[in-house]
Amino acid sequence: MPAQRHARPNRVRLSPRHERWVAGTSLALLLSGVLWLLFHYFVAAPGEFGEARHPLEAWWLRLHGAAAMGFLIVLGTVLPVHASPALALRRNRGTGAAVLCLIAALLVTGYALYYAGSEELRPWISAIHWAIGLIAAPALVLHGFAGKRDAARGQTSWTGHRRDRQASTDRT
Repeated sequence: MPAQRHARPNRVRLSPRHERWVAGTSLALLLSGVLWLLFHYFVAAPGEFGEARHPLEAWWLRLHGAAAMGFLIVLGTVLPVHASPALALRRNRGTGAAVLCLIAALLVTGYALYYAGSEELRPWISAIHWAIGLIAAPALVLHGFAGKRDAARGQTSWTGHRRDRQASTDRT
């Protein structure tokens, strides 16, 4: 039987390089989003007819869109090597599902803001998008810490399933 090149039995932890990509794109999204929020609501520039939008507001939004594209690429690499095996092994499913649901909501609201938002709905969609974004960042960190903690302890997930199944029981 040929050896599988990428087999990682009972292991769902991301490689250090993969973790850096997830952290980097997530941080770029968070910082650009928070900076857009600050410049949109709290920083104004003097204009010809009074206060106007600060010129950097648009650049933070552009950076946020670029970071979102990068994050989506990284997410596409995380799903087959991390999320799918973790689901099959029943590991850290609670926080993982929460993070994926938050990401899905951000994708839908981001799409709606860019393509489908009417002028009446746009402020509501925007508020929902940034509120979910501010929740998603700590949820992702919590998911990472919970997975590392549970893997180090060899404990069961919050659903009560034993994580460290013995090879002998799996083969019988």
